[in-house]
Formats: sequence, structure tokens, C-alpha cells
Amino acid sequence: LAVTAKWGTTDPETAAQNGKWQVGAMIYKEVVTQPAPVPVYSSSVINATTPAGLEITYNLTLANIVPSSSAFAVMVNSSSRAVSSVAVSGTKVLLTLASPVANGDAVTVAYTKPSTNPLQTASGGQADSFTARSVTNNVAAAVLPVYVSSVINEAEPARLEMTYNLSLANVVPASSSFAVSVNSSSRAVSSVAVSGTKVLLTLASPIAYGDAITVAYTKPSANPLQTTAGGQAVSFAAQPVVNNRSAPVNQPPSVTISSPTKGVAFIAPATVTIDATASDPDGTVSKVEFYNGTVKLGEKTSAPWSFTWKEVQAGTYSLTAAATDNSNSRKVSAEVNVVVEKAAPAVNQLPSVAISSHKDSDTIVAPATITLTAHATDSDGSIIKVEYFNGQEKIGESLAHPWSFSFECQEPVTFEITAKASDNHSATATSAPVKISVILKREYPDLINLYPNPNNGHFTVDMNAIAEYNEESTLAIVSLTGKTVYKDVVSPGEATRQIDITNSLSGNYILIITSRDGILTTRKFIKN
Repeated sequence: LAVTAKWGTTDPETAAQNGKWQVGAMIYKEVVTQPAPVPVYSSSVINATTPAGLEITYNLTLANIVPSSSAFAVMVNSSSRAVSSVAVSGTKVLLTLASPVANGDAVTVAYTKPSTNPLQTASGGQADSFTARSVTNNVAAAVLPVYVSSVINEAEPARLEMTYNLSLANVVPASSSFAVSVNSSSRAVSSVAVSGTKVLLTLASPIAYGDAITVAYTKPSANPLQTTAGGQAVSFAAQPVVNNRSAPVNQPPSVTISSPTKGVAFIAPATVTIDATASDPDGTVSKVEFYNGTVKLGEKTSAPWSFTWKEVQAGTYSLTAAATDNSNSRKVSAEVNVVVEKAAPAVNQLPSVAISSHKDSDTIVAPATITLTAHATDSDGSIIKVEYFNGQEKIGESLAHPWSFSFECQEPVTFEITAKASDNHSATATSAPVKISVILKREYPDLINLYPNPNNGHFTVDMNAIAEYNEESTLAIVSLTGKTVYKDVVSPGEATRQIDITNSLSGNYILIITSRDGILTTRKFIKN
């Protein structure tokens, strides 16, 4: 402030200003305001002890008014480096950078005076903006971290662990900085983490036992691997990775004798062909050996796993098969006992058989489960099976006493059932036929027309009468043995349906249409 003293008798504007006091003069002050001094940028430096701190110095002490970090622009090697925070202390402005500066980095700083909280002195003098100024980089050359080794551990097969000789800063490079190869094929890196001396790469899929792995690193321009002192790891070409995955536990093979079956009898001198089924869940079957008790009969080293045992004399034998896989794991099948009998008399006595479960002309109301049973004997041997026929069509068989066979019947039909018994010398006998009639509880109206009939499996069904019901129904086609060969929904109002059962066996069939209230109608037809 500049102060000038003036005096006069009345008005300061007219008072004599001769520098002398006058009687009755009035004294007053004239105040002239001068602008506050402006702080001027002096220099900037990054010290060796704080490589992430940029220190700006001004010529005047600054007020503790802190501008936004966006007021400062820091460039490192021509790339922008974010400012994390700003502090003001005396003549210093202290910028904390997002990552430390390394030895040799070219650094500049610029300041754009903001409208809010600009840099200023306590008296209000505001620092001007300035363009990029060079920053003295006093960061000493840091010791560089050196790659040591890499490993895949059993507990974490999808993680590749790299080790360096120095502890690393928590600066994480992009996953594209690493190249992992597994059995000469690239394996993607999903994520990267840094912890102490370790760099942990998560792979897109796990490593298997025996895989050959390499890893390479290309130092990126942003966020390279580095120590807290700024020493940056150099790139390296593909290096081998130790694979500590354990060999998988070998699963044993499986083996069964498929032929002969238990209880099958042969006539001496017999030729017994032993067929086995063998497989291995995690490899291949290298051989199958065939045994009678503990005596090895022979072996095969490739499928089909079959061995023919010739000139087998009368006796009872316990057959097994032993499978060995490509890892030498071995599995023995369950025993199959076979009997080789002495040669039968010149004339084998035929077995005898009769149906015992039903009398001729029996009537059954459908739907029903029909169980057929036969009485079968052999005077000079044993019965090995009883087969059941409807006319000439075989409908089932039984391999054990009481020689029973069951089947379902849903529709009216007449069966002519015979039983055929086979003895242990392959002689057969057929029973007298027994007619069994299956009837429905009630007759159903004739509501459809089916043509042509007979047909080859392609035919048309007219359902005009059923369409008048205008409700959903079901159309099914069953054989006389009760097997359903076609089933589909009939939409409300549907009057015609084209049917294709050309893949079904030739024979007699029944077409049935049912609604939620039960059977609406049925129609028999013949498929040639």
C-alpha cells in the first residue's frame, strides 16, 4: 500500500500542498492498492527415494489451497501418466503419480489454472498456467528383476506360476504380454496376478499330465513387470515350464464271457468256443486270456476276443477270461460253468410238453396280462427252453422252470398257442394248440373308414364321424401281441389321417381311437 498525507483548510482537493503545515489544516490519507505478488514456477524434480512423487517448486510460499489433479498433465516418455493426488506444502506442489517413474524416463509437467482452487499465495496471488516443462529425473537405475523358473502344480492345474529373483510391485501387465504354449499349441491366459516374487497366470483350461509347456514374456509399454524401485523385467523368449501334474490313476478293464452261458451243456468230445466282451474306460485292451480254472487255454491280442477249445472231454469246467489293458491293469471275469456230457445214446428221446396254464377255448376279457405256463419234461436229458407261438409266430420263450411267459393284450383277438420244448440234445417237441379268445367288455361303434385293407403300411383313415365330436383323441395301432407300433394325437375336428408303418412287421393289427372317456372305436387291418 502507498500512503500520501495531504492537508488543507477546507477541501483536500483545494488545499495548498506545499509540504508545510498550515493552521487549521485537515489531515487525510489517500490509499493506492498495489496487486499481490504472483508465484512463479521455478522447477520440477522426481527424487530417487520417491519415484512416484513429482515435486514442483515455486518462488513464493503457497496457501494450502489444493487444485484438482486434472489441473496437471504429466507425460512420461511421451505417454500420459495419471496424477493420483495433489498436495501443497510451502513453496512445493507435490504430485503423486499412478505408477513410479523409472531411471532414464523423460518426464514433463504442465499446469492449467482451474477456475476453482487455483495455486495461490496467502495474499491471493494466483500462479499462471504453464505448458509442458521438463522434470529432473533423479531416479537411480534400479536393479532389474530376473526370471528364474515356472511351474504348474498338481493342486492348481490351470495356474502357471512364474518366479523372479526379486519381489515385484503390484503392477499387473495385460495378459497379452504372456505367451503360453501347450504341446506346441497356444493356450490363452485368462488373468494375471502379481504376488511377491511370483507372477500367477490363470490359463483358459487346465494342464494335463505329460503336457509340454513353455511361457514367454514381452515387456509392454504400459504396466510392465517391475520392482517397487522401478526396475523393469526384460522380455524373454519361450522357456520350459515344469509340469508337476501327477499321472492319472489307471482304471482297470472290464471283461465278461458272453458265450457259452452258464449251464450250457456240450457232448464229448466237444468244441467249446469261448467269446468274451472286453473294454477299458481310459485306454485300450491289449490282450484277453482264457482259462479253465487256473489252467490257461489260450489268449487273443486283438478283437474279437474269442478262443476255440477243442476235444473237450466229459466233465464240468469253470471258464474265465482275463483282460489286460495298455497300462498292464488286469481284470478277471466271473466264472461260467459248463458241462460236457458223455455222448448220448444213439437215439435221443424227444421231450414232452403241454400247455398247463389254459384250456382250449378259454376266454379272457381285455385289457389283460396273459401268462402262459407249460409242463415240459425230458426222459433222457434236460429241458433247456420252452418257446411259445401264436400260429407260426414266435411270441416269447422261457429258459427256466416253471417255463412261464407273460404278455399284455389290449384288444379283442383269438390266439392259437403252442409250446415248443427243446432238450439238452437240441431235440424238440410241440404241444397241442390251445385257443384263447380275448374279448372286450363292450363293442365299439364303427366310426372310421380305413383303406386300403390289406395294405403295405401306407393307408388312409377317414374319421368324419369322430371329427363331429370336436375334441382331442388319440390314435394308436397295436399288433395282436399287444405291441404298440404307432401312437399320435388326433386334433379336434381332424377328419383324415395318412398313416405310415411300413417299417413294422407284416401281420394283423388293430387301430384304436380313444378319448378322455375311453375307447371310441376300433378297426382291424392286415399289413402285407
